[in-house]
Amino acid sequence: MRVHGLTFLAAKPKISAIATVLMAAIASSSASAQQPPRENCVAVSKGEYDSASRTNRLSNRVGSYVRTRRLWRRYYWYCRP
Repeated sequence: MRVHGLTFLAAKPKISAIATVLMAAIASSSASAQQPPRENCVAVSKGEYDSASRTNRLSNRVGSYVRTRRLWRRYYWYCRP
């Protein structure tokens, strides 16, 4: 059977090669965990960050909430001075 000028069997190795490259990229990006923006920061949930944002408590004398970004993903932190 021919698909767009290629035989189906000839197209199959190309698809598996692309899938292998994508899986390797995903595995390597998730293996390196996101580091906090500075010392004394702990990871918090998006809900906690949003709650502090709604009540205008993103920053106070005890600490502040920080949002960092890495391409398609956001990370939320609570940092003490």
